Amino acid sequence: MGGRTRRKWLTRGFATASVTAAFVGATVVAAPAASANSQGCTQSEIDGGAALLCTAVYGNSHGVYVDKVSISADIKDHTCNGVFETWGELPDGKTWRDRGQAKCGLGRVWVDFAPKREFKNDAKLCGALVRVNGKVRPEHACVKIFK
Repeated sequence: MGGRTRRKWLTRGFATASVTAAFVGATVVAAPAASANSQGCTQSEIDGGAALLCTAVYGNSHGVYVDKVSISADIKDHTCNGVFETWGELPDGKTWRDRGQAKCGLGRVWVDFAPKREFKNDAKLCGALVRVNGKVRPEHACVKIFK
């Protein structure tokens, strides 16, 4: 995929995600509000190439209960290095955190998590790619959970 095509693809990805993004240096931080199902995306990197990292949250439209969280990365090349981490603040102030390995893929790799619990009102539920050395990348795609 050429540079111009990649820019169109990334732009389209940001537009279809319907997120409000704030630019901080070269990093995009996205935190749309979630009342039922919502998604937030940001630019990240996997295997040295660009990736559109997204956190999608599926839950109760009348509260802060989250049934499923899907963390994905849209990529141009094949990868088997899709390790994702997700986290969010619980009502008692503790942090819920989970990590998973995606299957090898081309175009998109993802992991579905099933927290099946309530999160703190107005907390952010975030996702990120994990580097080969086990450290979480600094780019986080987040969704705000609220009643």
